[in-house]
Amino acid sequence: MNSNLKFSDYPSVNFNGDCGEASGKTPNSAASTGMKPFQTASVNGSPVSNCVIGNGHSTIYNIWLTQTVGAYTYQICVDGQGPKGAGSGYIHLAFTDESGDTYYLKIYSSDRKQHTVDYNSDAPNIVKIWWCDNDFDVPSSKSTKPDFKATSPAND
Repeated sequence: MNSNLKFSDYPSVNFNGDCGEASGKTPNSAASTGMKPFQTASVNGSPVSNCVIGNGHSTIYNIWLTQTVGAYTYQICVDGQGPKGAGSGYIHLAFTDESGDTYYLKIYSSDRKQHTVDYNSDAPNIVKIWWCDNDFDVPSSKSTKPDFKATSPAND
């Protein structure tokens, strides 16, 4: 693990898929061959902020994958802000790795902050990003949900 790297130094991996707000019950998604640790995401060849948006001006600016120490080995980092306005809710995100496990994050704060999802996996590369204004579950063939820890915002 190279702790001297900043996410802005990470090479980008392109995800292809939907852009814009998903205001119904079906999330938008974008898939890739796999974002590895120490890589950052782009969507359809553009910054994440051009595609991963939600209600009330909620925006995801950057997503990157890193490694961490402690109970969990991998960490998805999300630079973003939730919707503005009283009672405006959340932007709901999910990340699916190569094993088929999916990890969830809800962002409510309208301030731009870093949010994290810590997890363990034998196949940690993120192959799909999901987002929606409403809560959702990603269909899975697995009978048990993976153990993970979402912290939103990461520094509060």
